[in-house]
Amino acid sequence: MANTLSQRIEQARINFTLPPGARRLIAAGDFKGRTNDTLVRWLEADEDLSARLLKWCNSPLFNMSRPYRTLAEAEKVMEHDELARLAVVTFTRQLFLPNLKVDLFERSTLWSHSMSVAAVASMISRSSGSGDPGLIFIAGAMHDIGICASQHLGPDCFRAVIAQVDDFSPTHAVERELLGWDHCQLGEAILKQWGLSEDIQAVARYHHDADEQLDSPHAEAICCVAIANYLCSRSGRASITSNNLDPPSNAVFQRLNIDGGLLTILGQQLYAALNSAGELV
Repeated sequence: MANTLSQRIEQARINFTLPPGARRLIAAGDFKGRTNDTLVRWLEADEDLSARLLKWCNSPLFNMSRPYRTLAEAEKVMEHDELARLAVVTFTRQLFLPNLKVDLFERSTLWSHSMSVAAVASMISRSSGSGDPGLIFIAGAMHDIGICASQHLGPDCFRAVIAQVDDFSPTHAVERELLGWDHCQLGEAILKQWGLSEDIQAVARYHHDADEQLDSPHAEAICCVAIANYLCSRSGRASITSNNLDPPSNAVFQRLNIDGGLLTILGQQLYAALNSAGELV
């Protein structure tokens, strides 16, 4: 019924790519490699991109003080790699447009879920002292890119999968049964093609299988996103309109030293993070 995973990955190499601007940022080397002034001038050359990026820079996730009037003003406060990373996510937004609905699935809902997971995973990282919150934000934003790619590259196959997703059958489980592979594997391969870091690739690959990666060098990022993925789904920000994810195991929480007290604090911060993520549209 469907292409093999290797065929889908090859399709993605040609038909599911980032715009040249994002590729240039990534090729600079972990979002670095150019001066801040050069970065700002280059980003401002794209009016639509710069307007969206400035709006995001002024969201509560990145600015709790006086609003920035220009990207140049934002650059003087934000760290260079933070602005560049956020620009790559802004470029990625284009892959979710225009909105499209397939049964339970909507591109806009998947985008909202992705931004929510990014914000909550970053919050978990900061609160638990686990990993790099900025990098984990990007990993959370990209964790379900394989779902977006599946819909773009194999719409008939994707429709067959979504038709069988329900409250007891999550997307990745249906994919594995029908296709023999899932969006996690596809997402990992796409992020590798894009040149993103191994941490970000690993999160895409293992965010539904965090228990298998507790000894991995990428475990903190994977666990932050796995927990955030579950919390967002339970809070009405699922990737599709069905909350069907099992909770992470105790071992996943323990890997981040999250005890009952810290979990209570995370719960208190959750909805503020979700509200802030809602501005990244």
